Amino acid sequence: MSSLRDLLLAFNNFTGELPQDLGLNTTHGLVRVDVMGNHFHGTIPPGLCTGGQLAILDLALNRFSGSIPSEIIKCQSLWRARLANNLFNGSLPSDLGINTSWSYVELGGNQFEGRVPSVLGPWRNLTVLDLSRNSFSGPIPPELGALTLLGNLNLSSNKLSGPIPHELGSCKRLVRLDLQNNLLNGSIPADIISLSSLQHLVLSGNKLSGEIPDAFTSTQGLLELQLGDNSLKGAIPWSLGKLQFISQIINISSNMLSGTIPSSLGNLRILEMLDLSENSLSGPIPPQLNNMISLSAVNVSFNQLSGLLPAGWAKLAERSPEGFLGNPQLCIQSENAPCSKNQSRRRIRRNTRIIIALLLSALSVMASGLCAIHYMVKRSRRRLLAKHVSVRGLDTTEELPEDLTYDDILRATDNWSEKYVIGRGRHGTVYRTELAPGRRWAVKMVDLSQIKFPIEMKILNMVKHRNIVKMEGYCIRGNFGVILSEYMPEGTLFELLHGRKPQVALDWKVRHQIALGAVQGLSYLHHDCVPMIVHRDVKSRNILMDADLVPKITDFGMGKIVGDEDADATVSVVVGTLGYIAPEHGYNTRLTEKSDVYSYGVVLLELLCRKMPIDPAFGDGVDIVAWMRLNLKHADYCSVMSFLDEEIMYWPEDEKAKALDLLELAISCTQVHVVTNQTEICGRLRPS
Repeated sequence: MSSLRDLLLAFNNFTGELPQDLGLNTTHGLVRVDVMGNHFHGTIPPGLCTGGQLAILDLALNRFSGSIPSEIIKCQSLWRARLANNLFNGSLPSDLGINTSWSYVELGGNQFEGRVPSVLGPWRNLTVLDLSRNSFSGPIPPELGALTLLGNLNLSSNKLSGPIPHELGSCKRLVRLDLQNNLLNGSIPADIISLSSLQHLVLSGNKLSGEIPDAFTSTQGLLELQLGDNSLKGAIPWSLGKLQFISQIINISSNMLSGTIPSSLGNLRILEMLDLSENSLSGPIPPQLNNMISLSAVNVSFNQLSGLLPAGWAKLAERSPEGFLGNPQLCIQSENAPCSKNQSRRRIRRNTRIIIALLLSALSVMASGLCAIHYMVKRSRRRLLAKHVSVRGLDTTEELPEDLTYDDILRATDNWSEKYVIGRGRHGTVYRTELAPGRRWAVKMVDLSQIKFPIEMKILNMVKHRNIVKMEGYCIRGNFGVILSEYMPEGTLFELLHGRKPQVALDWKVRHQIALGAVQGLSYLHHDCVPMIVHRDVKSRNILMDADLVPKITDFGMGKIVGDEDADATVSVVVGTLGYIAPEHGYNTRLTEKSDVYSYGVVLLELLCRKMPIDPAFGDGVDIVAWMRLNLKHADYCSVMSFLDEEIMYWPEDEKAKALDLLELAISCTQVHVVTNQTEICGRLRPS
């Protein structure tokens, strides 16, 4: 081994420790050591740089611990050091000395603490410095502004405090600046906002205050701007509309911004995502924003916006209505209820008192109506439950789409032929129908001896959300009922994960879309429906996928409309499906939405691991939740990744990190005492 120059063992399953004398007995010295993506542990051999030839040291994605040997830090030949995602701890010594050879330094995802050494400033050849996901504290050294070649500075997810040094504006080659999820305060330096080289500016999740500098220019190459979850005030800067190349996202949500939305944003023709939610923005949305033709997602919820939406935003509002909530004066125009385009502010002010009076009157009428409806529903339920009352009186009930009859359905299913069956459940059998090209439905037939049919019908009539299957009609014939709903061509999430051969590849974007869509549907049921609806059987078989793999919750046969009389109700029978039931919710529990949150957490684990909730491989009496918790007790980064779907191992590092965040969310949802709610989950799942 005396002639060894390169040790290349990356992405295997090697375990154990590296020999502590590695590098000491080589004739000319090691040049490259790459053992990334194994299961090595122990400390770094201090003699790796013996001979002064070591150029590349890649130990990432292992279980190495301890501190970085001073011999490595002082190695003048080393230019690339990747030590990320290990168990290194302690602090970086303040007397590092000046090392002008190091160019690429990646120490993220460890347990380092203490301060970021100011001596790194003179390391003038640094192009990448990644200290993210550690526990560094104290201020960001202004000396880092001397790193004139620096292209990527990532200090995110630490405990850094104090202001952002304006000296960083001197890093004229900086492409990515990521300081999110720290404790930084003060204002955003204008020198950083106007950096022409910057493509990604991520400052969200801090305590930044003051106004956003109106210093953006048309020559900037900014692609991503993330300033959400701070305490920024004032108006949205007009110059934001000069960012002609910005394409990924502008997120300035969860601040204290006020004033109107500048019409200059209409110049951002290639921007895909815009999030202005949870501020105090007011006035109309400028019609010029109709020119933002590339937008795929908009969130302006919970502001004080008014007036009409830009014409081109109608489809966005229809696809994601939750992005426009919390703006009482904002008119979502539709064909059935068009908004007046000529309402002036003077007319609105003049009619305010009249509107308030009408609202109070309407609320009184609505309250009376709700009481009457509540009484009628309870009376209907009692009649259905009575022993000697027959359902024959409902023989001819039919509410189907125009030009469609029950006989048409019979013909389309060949009189309920098995060849048209696409699903079976405890509440009925589902058939596929196609009466003409483009007219496809799913038809669920339910035995009316079950009292759940009226409940499911009532729920489906109440709900309207893009992530809940839409009911198209129903009819009752003899002793069974039929529910007609939109047809989902990709089947259930269960089939997508476990039933397709060969296996369907699912990238981060798709899995994130499924996770977010499902919880948005649940959040609507729990928080936007009055009274609240608890599904009580959330599982992958009850999540359908449309042609774009957008998830939609279905099967409300176990659903419960929770009125005031149910606030303290308990259930004394098992409700739900084995593997998706919270142990403390299966029996004798209060009727709350927490059981749905737990089941959703199980679905997330299923989505990440591609394993069924009950799998013989877990062991007797062990479900996916217990299996994952047991494995996480003593797991490091690599072993955690091995518990997930194998496909995830080949994702880019940033997407792997997102998958681990989703895993953390799943574990949070399945805690014994669930404290996570859907609003929090939606916030964590939205792009940041």
